[in-house]
Amino acid sequence: MSENRAFFRETVEQILADTLDQSRIEASERRMLPAALYKALEENGVTRMLVPEGKGGIGADIGDSFAILRAMGAAAAPGPIVETMLGNKLLAEAGLEPADGLIALAFADDGAAVLHAVPWGGGVDHVLAVTPSGISLSASASWEMEAALDAADEPRDTLRGSLGAIVALDTSATLRTAAILRAGQMLGAIEWTLARSIDYAGERKQFGREISKFQVIQQMLAELAAQLLASAGIAEAAADAGRETLIAAARSRLGDAADAAIGIGHQVHGAMGFSKEYALNHRTRRLMAWRDDFGSVQFWRRRLAGGFVTCSREEFWPAIADAGNRRAA
Repeated sequence: MSENRAFFRETVEQILADTLDQSRIEASERRMLPAALYKALEENGVTRMLVPEGKGGIGADIGDSFAILRAMGAAAAPGPIVETMLGNKLLAEAGLEPADGLIALAFADDGAAVLHAVPWGGGVDHVLAVTPSGISLSASASWEMEAALDAADEPRDTLRGSLGAIVALDTSATLRTAAILRAGQMLGAIEWTLARSIDYAGERKQFGREISKFQVIQQMLAELAAQLLASAGIAEAAADAGRETLIAAARSRLGDAADAAIGIGHQVHGAMGFSKEYALNHRTRRLMAWRDDFGSVQFWRRRLAGGFVTCSREEFWPAIADAGNRRAA
């Protein structure tokens, strides 16, 4: 990790420690965002991480943002941080000023009148619609909202209205950028789940000894650690390279790791893990929601496979070996 990247992550970890606790995480299930957290993130330039310095941002890259989002995921920080960071990036690329406040991001067709399952769609300042032709920014208050929730009981609202003027912009890479940024949050939540499961196994006693001494528990934790390490390697590479094939592989691999974290984390914790007052559920339920954000696991596996289906027998292995340089179909 570079010095700048380590500094970014340490800064955000300190902000999270100062502004986010269990009660504020739980408040998000009542559609209440942690105001102190987002005020501090905005003051420290995090919401404009991906905006060039000349346009009032930090000028960081996707890999830097990925590191920050990893910390946010580990802390189960609620709210549209990915959407706001990416939204401001798109606004800057379109020659517009970054937005003040928080942004909800929606992928839609040109002329769409309904935006489906928009994270925090009715609880932010702006809605940014990403279409094949470009982007359209509007006030969230201009949309009629039908409230809904995801697996973490955070808002996934349906918005009805009409898009404003569309500013022309090449948005072909936007979905994969959103996908790898969300992957950072997923990776952080998986890391937290493994670390807490290891600690809990060392604390919980059964039949006169810590459950961490039972072979079956050791095997489950080893399996989760392997899933984490494999996912981290490919996700970090994908964030730095930005190539479609790597991002497709990372999201596919993280889908498996998320399933392992949810299952193993709760098995190790037993009944304690299913208590809503216990911190584990805030990570595992977010993993249930995040694993299908910006393309489901199946979607990304099809994208990954699509890059190789036309290969001949002689071409297949060289193509796999050079996957990081290939463009997904």
